[in-house]
Amino acid sequence: MTTFCILTILFPVFSIIAYTSAQAIPRNEIVWIGECTGAAAPSGWNPLLPEISWGVHLMYCTLFLYNSRDNVWIPYLASGYKWVNEKTLDVYIRPEATWWDGEPVTAEDVKYTFDLGKKYTTTWSGYWDYLDKVEVVGPRTVRFVLKKINYFQLFAALHSVFILPKHRFEELEAKLGAKITEFKDDDPSKIIGCGPYRLMMWAADHWIFERVDNWWGKDIFGLPRPKYIGRIEYKDNTASALAFEEGKHDASTDFYPAIWEYWTKKHLARSTYFKKPPYFLLGGPIVLLITYAKYPLNDTTVRRAIAYAIPYNDVISKAYFNYSVRASPTLIVHIYPTYAKWINETLVKKYGYDYNLEMAKKILDDAGIIDRDGDGIREMPDGTKLGPFTISVPYGWTDWMMACKLIADNLKKIGIDVSTYFPDYTVWWQNIITGKFDMVLMWTADPGFDHPWNVFRVVMDDRLTGPVGQVYPSGDYERYHNPEVAKLLDEAAATTNETELAKIYSKLEEIALKDLPAIPLFYGAVWYEYSEEYWVGWPNDENRAWFSTASLWGGTCDSMPVYWCIAPKGETPTIPSWVRDLQFPTSKFLEDLSNTIKALKTKSFLERLNMTVNDLNQRLSKVESTVTDLSGRISGLSSDISSLKSTVNALSGLSAKVEELSGLKSKVNALIAVVVVETIVLLALIVVVLRRKPGAS
Repeated sequence: MTTFCILTILFPVFSIIAYTSAQAIPRNEIVWIGECTGAAAPSGWNPLLPEISWGVHLMYCTLFLYNSRDNVWIPYLASGYKWVNEKTLDVYIRPEATWWDGEPVTAEDVKYTFDLGKKYTTTWSGYWDYLDKVEVVGPRTVRFVLKKINYFQLFAALHSVFILPKHRFEELEAKLGAKITEFKDDDPSKIIGCGPYRLMMWAADHWIFERVDNWWGKDIFGLPRPKYIGRIEYKDNTASALAFEEGKHDASTDFYPAIWEYWTKKHLARSTYFKKPPYFLLGGPIVLLITYAKYPLNDTTVRRAIAYAIPYNDVISKAYFNYSVRASPTLIVHIYPTYAKWINETLVKKYGYDYNLEMAKKILDDAGIIDRDGDGIREMPDGTKLGPFTISVPYGWTDWMMACKLIADNLKKIGIDVSTYFPDYTVWWQNIITGKFDMVLMWTADPGFDHPWNVFRVVMDDRLTGPVGQVYPSGDYERYHNPEVAKLLDEAAATTNETELAKIYSKLEEIALKDLPAIPLFYGAVWYEYSEEYWVGWPNDENRAWFSTASLWGGTCDSMPVYWCIAPKGETPTIPSWVRDLQFPTSKFLEDLSNTIKALKTKSFLERLNMTVNDLNQRLSKVESTVTDLSGRISGLSSDISSLKSTVNALSGLSAKVEELSGLKSKVNALIAVVVVETIVLLALIVVVLRRKPGAS
């Protein structure tokens, strides 16, 4: 029997169980979270799936929690961290942390989880563009080593990756291999998590989680207030809005038209983050993505004409009920000064665009993209028609559906054949991650510690995706390719020099404005509506309880503290002390890094100084030895000098004798001279006498 047939049979069973169980749960013990996703069956609770069902964040933990509203963090599964050097961060796992089966949560679990993203395509695979390795340096200490500096991605990984139990998933991997990323893990009895809630049962359109009362974190955080958390899926926004009005769910992340009427006209205990316009916090740009994998939609002239043909004001006022404002074409959120400073207004003036159908037509006309056969549809110079194309969002997202219709109608006015296509959410998402679409409305990334870097990466970095048909990309869904983008992103992530960042972001803005990989429409409202009919204490602009722009969507654990802050109606809600005591700003990460780098430099200097001192000591020791040897030599020389002096003194007496002998020598010489003279005279006399002998003449 096929899986489909089995599920077809089991769905009614699960529905009966879920319905019966839900009816038996007191209303003040369960919080219901509603959302419109087309009422599709849950995709599964395996964090390795490309799209996980809501509630995974209740069962698995991330290392940290991040509050993007206030730009602060809370250690969750982690107890803390320590920088080793500028490329290495150690994270400590809480010693109390255990899996539901009693096994400890260890550094091995963290390493194994991250390594899965390196081996297979997962939602966190993109972090390996910057991670070099994840190491175990102790039972509860895991080390993250960057191959190139990018603190944006390192910080993002700390709060977005659900840590998995190695001892369970290793066995699953051995059986399933690469197909582990398709494993639904939808049997509640087999799931082993470490979060404060476990899946109790599920049905096609709603499921329930039960609190784990022996949860390891209760001594640190206490237990969340609701004993149960339920999830309800609706077919469309209209059904969700009606159920919310009737009190069937307590909080929602859907678009409701004229939300203010709930309390101004109907006087219901309902509200949003703000009581007055814009009612919702605003997040990242909602954009029109146009595939780059299909000609002629990959032609920048065609894309620019489309940018001029979008009725931005009508989309915001008619489809979005003025819950937002038009987004900057640069992809940078301009409504917050922290980010607006990066916008290059010169580039906006040069390459920006506004709604202008005549300009859109002129752009096409000037490029020779005209209607050659009179059917109202333009053709490229080579004869390729501009259509038929589709513009798509999930069925039931009524605000986006209307936006699609407005855009499609205007594109037809300039000769581009576009029709709307509204499949179920799962089909729509599958088309996006496999690149099988023409145009879609899509979210980017919310402002936070890494904006605008994060939006440029999600929209334009082709390292996050692959060729058409490749499944599970985590960005660049339109398949835009420009090698300069990755280079610029890496440069931006590796510097904190604002002058350099301004230059880099300007280059990225120019690419976005010229090539139009995405056309920003408006900023996405952080959908968040709540009811105080059964539960009170929900965060809002006056009650500054923990709140993340991730709201209650569940893609991360960031919203978890909300369940500690609310209370059943009639009880007093309180913000637990740990929510305030444990939080720290993003700047602390960087301050600690700076201090570590300074300490390392100081240590390096001291080590070099110590080496120099040791070397000097060795040299001085040699000098001392030389001096000692020389001293001995000098002492011996002194003795020799004394002996020499005695000899000299002795020679001094000898000198006198020599002088005396010298005088005697002179006398002897004189005497010899006299003797010689006298001898010569005598010889001469003898010769004279001999010559006078008789007979001589």
